[in-house]
Amino acid sequence: MDVRGKRVLVVGLARSGFSVALALARHGAVVTVTDLKPPSEFRDLLPPLLKGKIGLELGSQRQETFLHQDVIVISPGVPWDLPQLQAARQQQIPIYPEVEAATWFLEGTLVGITGSNGKTTTTALLGDMLRASRFPTFVGGNIGNALSSAVDHATPGTMFVTELSSFQLEGIQELHPHVAVMLNLSPNHLDRHPNLEAYAQAKRQIFRNQRGRDFAILNADDPWVAALQAVVSSRPVLFSRQRELAKGVFVSGGKIYYRVRHLERVLFETRDVTLRGDFNLEDVLAATAAACVLGADFAAIRKALREFQGVEHRLEFVREVQGVDFYNNSKATSVDATVKSLEAFERGVHLILGGKDKGAPYTPLIPLIKERVRDVLLVGAAAPVIAKQLAGSGKLVHARDLATAVREAFIRSRPGDTVLLAPACSSFDQFKDYEQRGRVFKQLVKQLARDVSAGAIARQKLSDAAAQGPPSTPGVVVHPVEPVETEKPSESPAMAVELPPHRIELSYVYEVETVEMLPTEMESQIAPEEDPAISPPASETEAIADEPLPFEARGGIAAGASPATKKDTAKGKGRSKTGDHRDAPRSSAETQGRLPGLD
Repeated sequence: MDVRGKRVLVVGLARSGFSVALALARHGAVVTVTDLKPPSEFRDLLPPLLKGKIGLELGSQRQETFLHQDVIVISPGVPWDLPQLQAARQQQIPIYPEVEAATWFLEGTLVGITGSNGKTTTTALLGDMLRASRFPTFVGGNIGNALSSAVDHATPGTMFVTELSSFQLEGIQELHPHVAVMLNLSPNHLDRHPNLEAYAQAKRQIFRNQRGRDFAILNADDPWVAALQAVVSSRPVLFSRQRELAKGVFVSGGKIYYRVRHLERVLFETRDVTLRGDFNLEDVLAATAAACVLGADFAAIRKALREFQGVEHRLEFVREVQGVDFYNNSKATSVDATVKSLEAFERGVHLILGGKDKGAPYTPLIPLIKERVRDVLLVGAAAPVIAKQLAGSGKLVHARDLATAVREAFIRSRPGDTVLLAPACSSFDQFKDYEQRGRVFKQLVKQLARDVSAGAIARQKLSDAAAQGPPSTPGVVVHPVEPVETEKPSESPAMAVELPPHRIELSYVYEVETVEMLPTEMESQIAPEEDPAISPPASETEAIADEPLPFEARGGIAAGASPATKKDTAKGKGRSKTGDHRDAPRSSAETQGRLPGLD
């Protein structure tokens, strides 16, 4: 898309929003960024945005800001049913996800990887396989760097290996991966999607624009995924851990084969896979299948696999403390991911569960808890929900926070046990993201090791019978343990700061066009009379040589509040006629085209 001279609104100022705003501005768009968080949350991001003359609306999201655009680009965390976006659709303003906007400026081969679990490992490993084959490669998307951060840096012919979440896929229009990988499907993100079918439809979007020359990499061991081979328009290539395939990548007799047409080749052996768990072997097969269809060198595939040590926060071994192993799987933000994590251990697990509930049931954990788990340590906002659903499955310990859970798990452990962080929840109740949660966990384990060495912490002396496995009478609920005083980690969980009830977080608006907004009656009454400093008057338009850039600071306005009057700009009222007026996407389960046979 040619964005030169178009007004583009970027909704959400996180990694993706920041990168795509800069990319759009460099390609001639008149960009504004809006986010409900206040300016204090973005201190490091503001200087480059202001330097690029990118407009800012922080602390509020006015509906008229959305309606004054030619194009809207949204970050992955922004819900598609936002009222301001619905109003924009009614005005036929096109709306795109950040990942699709990035592809407007990239030249190369797009590889998309999605699924409920294993996306990050598969994406990282495939990137290593392609680099080992000496292909110019960028790895990003939902992992690490936003795809838009590659704009103006990647060379033509680059392989863009992109992890894609349902949030990124649900609103795509023309995104076209040459190779699309679907790993698996299980209930997830039901706090965002209305039901499992809507979530599944968002995932299926990855195949929407593929054609006969493209490839669909599908898991033959997942019935829902395997069924897609009959309806996708691209060439299906299957992978299987459980059975031999007529064509594709599969395991047989401890060896991994690649079979296609008249070619059958042993690529490596299962012992070359150093990652723990059957689910990781499936990720390896998916990455291998994608690498093969992309033309990677077979020897390079084997070399990359042998050197691959996994990804941070994905069943990551942290350390051993007095015979107890600590594993960080903070990336396990769904129940199915936690199930797969537990399957990697035979017994003696002290499982740390909890965080922000995502709407999926926790009952699938019960059989593995009864069989392999000594204690379930509950943390975060979802703890009451989890405790209710897991009642009767084993010993539940209400640890409240991660620091207490780490200490309590060690105190209850025996040599040979495993302490596993696999929360089955998102992290947003106490942390910025799963990465911060994982880093804090590792810091707490290191601190625990120091305290144990100093003699400050000792394990309980349990009887030999108690050390043999889960309690013989399940259903014991341990009363909440008191939070422990620990040395504060260098990166602590995000905390909400309570302000005095009459204080209002200031909004910050930096507009790139000369539009003056008079305060509404509501705005003029927001601040209490006894504290006029809360809502300073809007500053006058600042005269700058090249173009006038007005600044405005005022109290937070409810989404959709409109100013009482608005002066016309030199361009006239309403939207520019140069905008793209095609229908914008609604949620994937509504107006977007579906693949045949998938309803």
